[in-house]
Amino acid sequence: MTSVRSCLFNITSQTAMGGDVLSRLIWGARTSLTIALPSLTLSVIGGVLLGVLAAYYGGWVDLLIMRICDIFLAFPALILALVFIAIYGPFLEMILLIYGFLGIPFYARLIRGNVLLTRNLPYINAAVTSGAGNWRIMFKHILPNVIQPIIISVTFNLGTVILGLAGLSFLGVNQSVTIEWGNDINIARENPYEAPWAGLWPGVMIFLTVLGFMLVGDGLRDALDPRLKNI
Repeated sequence: MTSVRSCLFNITSQTAMGGDVLSRLIWGARTSLTIALPSLTLSVIGGVLLGVLAAYYGGWVDLLIMRICDIFLAFPALILALVFIAIYGPFLEMILLIYGFLGIPFYARLIRGNVLLTRNLPYINAAVTSGAGNWRIMFKHILPNVIQPIIISVTFNLGTVILGLAGLSFLGVNQSVTIEWGNDINIARENPYEAPWAGLWPGVMIFLTVLGFMLVGDGLRDALDPRLKNI
């Protein structure tokens, strides 16, 4: 009876070293979200600030900000992450900052395009005529009306960041003592015949988590813009 109960509550079994796979899965989710949420917050704040400034002021400000963004967007994020990790070390805090800064150019370009479509609308011209300051116009009148694509994009990119973190951990650039899904797959690769489930379940969790955030993003897109439901 005890063995049956143990089996029911431990369907994920154990690693080759005797560790509980289910416990590592739960802690791995914590690690992934601890990296993904703060890094995306940094990306959104930095990207929105730069994108709004570039689109509103235009001229050399727009040119300088967008060219810097283009330079970073020209390289795959994974390659840049590997370069920065090689320089500064494979610490979770450093990975968080790296993904946060690498996401800024994407959000800057995304918000810039929407601000360019909005800044010459009649209600913006009315705010300028009434004597409103530039910062008030940018962040009180323009930003609330162009933030919708950012909200949708964040849900999609949560899955992307989690997948990227798992990829870095699988490549071994993360600290080996860190409990993270990609790291668990990398460790399980050393004992593929003794405990294959130790690498299977983290892979399943990565797939389900990324798929879940993608579906949430798709649902948010349909809810915020019903015109896209049939696309």
